[in-house]
Amino acid sequence: MQRFARLVTTFIVAMSVAVLTGLAGAAEEKTLKGSFLWTDSGKAGDLEAIFTPTGEGTWDVAFHFKWSGEQHVYSGKAEGSLSAGALKGKVQNEGKNRTFTFAGSFNEGQFKGTHAELNGDKEHETGTLKLKS
Repeated sequence: MQRFARLVTTFIVAMSVAVLTGLAGAAEEKTLKGSFLWTDSGKAGDLEAIFTPTGEGTWDVAFHFKWSGEQHVYSGKAEGSLSAGALKGKVQNEGKNRTFTFAGSFNEGQFKGTHAELNGDKEHETGTLKLKS
């Protein structure tokens, strides 16, 4: 009976350690703040990007910003690094009738990139964005 109790206790401890290790190693949501510039109109504004991990180097992303006094959230997918190297993605507006791409890279904790609107299979450059944690 003592042997069985030790076995059960060892199993419970091992499972607890495995669960806690998994939780500690899990990637967390990351919020980056910065700005955007819309080249065609010259409009600029603050930008907040919330990245939620979906896998190794993949993210759900939501860009929060104001345009002409109204709050917007464009959401989609991103892939790459949030600390060093390349990051790119594709987002849609709230009505899902406009699609934008973004691409750039992180250097010394700051992301600098461009954004473009997709019209069919053609991209129209729309401006730049900067983000940092």
